[in-house]
Amino acid sequence: MKKILVIVCALALGASSANAQSGLLNSLKGVFGGSSSSSSSAVESAATGVLGSLIGSVLNQTTTVNLTGNWTYNGSATAISTDNTLTSLAASAYKENLENKADGYLAKVGIKPGIATLSFAEDGTFTIAAGGKSIASGTYTYADKVVKMKFGKVYNYLSMTGDVAATTSGCQILFPADKFLKFATKAIKVVGAASQDATLSSLTGLVDQVTGLKLGFDLKR
Repeated sequence: MKKILVIVCALALGASSANAQSGLLNSLKGVFGGSSSSSSSAVESAATGVLGSLIGSVLNQTTTVNLTGNWTYNGSATAISTDNTLTSLAASAYKENLENKADGYLAKVGIKPGIATLSFAEDGTFTIAAGGKSIASGTYTYADKVVKMKFGKVYNYLSMTGDVAATTSGCQILFPADKFLKFATKAIKVVGAASQDATLSSLTGLVDQVTGLKLGFDLKR
């Protein structure tokens, strides 16, 4: 695995995409240890799988998302800074727990996977809606993979600045967790949903455990 990672990094930094993929595929065949005709297909399949999972994630880091248009909400998303001391296992469990609670909280205002939508118009306005009903709207600016959203009067002109990252199915917009919770709490009041003090308290407790936490939307076209 160490050999694979070294090869990926070297090729990602020093070669064109087409040449890198071809060279990496051949190198991975050597790493997997198969060269005979009887094992060629199996080795190539395994090498191609590793190529897709590793080099694909590297390339996504430099992808600029075209935010304009309509997006479907696919669930909440989180990002944990590498400065935190959580182990990989603990971070994974924490992430799953937080996203599940955030999903439940947002669902109270109709922001549910496959139902809610986020629309970014060319005129610099955005709308968050569910079932054809607007939940929130305002204006936005987008540059250098950063979107700045400013909500209208009903939300006391709340503003959120989020990082936009490409995913295989769309993108994620990640905001400072405390700002995102303010938006969700205000949305519950605006749409007249039942109070969820216990859920909010639980969410706030989770957010406070990790520094630099980001929380937001996972979106797909």
